[in-house]
Amino acid sequence: MLWWMRLSRHVELLIHNIVGLGEKGLSTEALHAEEAKISGFLKSFKAKGQSFPLLPKVKGPVLAVKELAEKLKGRFKDIVILGIGGSALGITSLRDALKGPLWNLDGKPRLFVLDNLDTVGELENMLDLDKTLFIVISKSGTTPETMAQFFYFREKVSKERFVFITDPKEGELRAIGKEYGIPMLTIPAEVGGRFSVLSPVGLFPAALLGIDIEELLAGAEKMATQFGETEWDLNLPFQLATVQYLLEWKQGVGITVLFPYSSRLASFADWYGQLLAESIGKEGKGITPLRGVGVTDQHSQLQLWTEGPNDKLILFLEVEKEKSPLIPKITREKLAYLGGRSFHELMNSEKKGTEQALTEYGRPTATIRIPSLSARTLGELFMFFECSIAFLGEYYRVNAFDQPGVELGKKLTKKILQADPKGLLSDNVA
Repeated sequence: MLWWMRLSRHVELLIHNIVGLGEKGLSTEALHAEEAKISGFLKSFKAKGQSFPLLPKVKGPVLAVKELAEKLKGRFKDIVILGIGGSALGITSLRDALKGPLWNLDGKPRLFVLDNLDTVGELENMLDLDKTLFIVISKSGTTPETMAQFFYFREKVSKERFVFITDPKEGELRAIGKEYGIPMLTIPAEVGGRFSVLSPVGLFPAALLGIDIEELLAGAEKMATQFGETEWDLNLPFQLATVQYLLEWKQGVGITVLFPYSSRLASFADWYGQLLAESIGKEGKGITPLRGVGVTDQHSQLQLWTEGPNDKLILFLEVEKEKSPLIPKITREKLAYLGGRSFHELMNSEKKGTEQALTEYGRPTATIRIPSLSARTLGELFMFFECSIAFLGEYYRVNAFDQPGVELGKKLTKKILQADPKGLLSDNVA
């Protein structure tokens, strides 16, 4: 096996294009020299008390999720998630990856994620409220967007239409749940929102959709085991973090484009965008996330990536095999090469062509490859990226698990609203 391609059961990370760039890339020696940091980084991470790598091994929350999901399955036409940020992006990516981005057109139950404020009324008009389950997700119970939505719908449906996912002991949402006898699942105290997709935050909606959450966790556990390895060749998350950090430090490559060649993984790239930005963007440091979707963004962004500033790592996410219709035989000479191939084969061929073009332009690229898209491989991908962020935080010497800039915005929003209790500054005349 080539040194740059470490294969777990499902995930490969290929970084040979970065090494192949020579002076514009990274050398084998520079990458392997970083191995000595793994033990210290792991020790520092453990001292922070974060437990997201342990989620696959904790059975109690999984049993609670399965028990409640079994009671509620089949009772509702629609499920609506009231949550934002880490309480929304992971759930969206679970639905899209494993059920498809078009699921809500004909899926049962439909799952809507109400992660903004300006579509509340629009979504309400689409729902039969008597056949809708609202899952309210907020660890603190004070997230203004989520709680405003909860109180809005509380006036319209009975308490039997709600499930809360919140802090195990404290917070406004837990207090409300106790007062009204609303079923509650817990977010572990030592797991932050953007790292919570493999907790009941993601597992409960997934179970309601019929997704195999045991398989999700099995894949995640496999990657969590790699996270604890102290050898370069055995630690995939450390390899990615090292590549990102050294490219930024040595070559000024401060943007990572996660570029899945799969429409089902487009919202996964959005999930990763929050994970990277909110975890590492601190104290004047950080890597800026961008999302691309293949093949669409070959025709909208690729020109910039090839001939614009050389400040981007293009991180392809490739699904090796996928069921796909065949293109019929084409007799026209200039287009005959398309005939008899599947659309997926065409997509992955375009990925390879794009990768080669970027390399010819001297642009760093890497590929994360999975053999197929399943609950197990998705769980592995979630844990892979979360663990890579833990290492990036150590590289940049920032706390990857807080978000002071976000909290300041929340405080100022509250101050603005409290200063205008009668809504005199609002243009709302409803």
